[in-house]
Amino acid sequence: MKTKEILGILMLYLCTFSFISCDDDNEQTNELTPEALYQTSWRGTGHCEAWTVQNMGVGMQFVDTRKGKVNWEGYDEIDITYTIEGKYITFNSNALYLGGAPWIIKSYTQKHITIIQNEISPDKEKVATIELEKID
Repeated sequence: MKTKEILGILMLYLCTFSFISCDDDNEQTNELTPEALYQTSWRGTGHCEAWTVQNMGVGMQFVDTRKGKVNWEGYDEIDITYTIEGKYITFNSNALYLGGAPWIIKSYTQKHITIIQNEISPDKEKVATIELEKID
């Protein structure tokens, strides 16, 4: 190989490595924690074919590391409690659409959360997904 080709490959490698190592707010974070949700607000959409309204707007406000509020489109505000254990978030049983089985935290960044409930259910109508964007 010629020196120019080697330098070109080296420069390409360094540029690629530089872009990969850039810090980005939307970068995947390892784990969602109650501390990361502390005093934050989120808005998005919930979807489940088994729900009365299959696509519903939802807002969540996490007041502290265990309590919050949920606003489902067309419903009154609901007080919730929640726990996070690894890749699972569980809401209290009376949290309308949120209670019951734990939700799997599919993805989390500082600005976006995707959670799924009943993901491996053979009855695909019972799979529920919530996509949330952080409100600044």
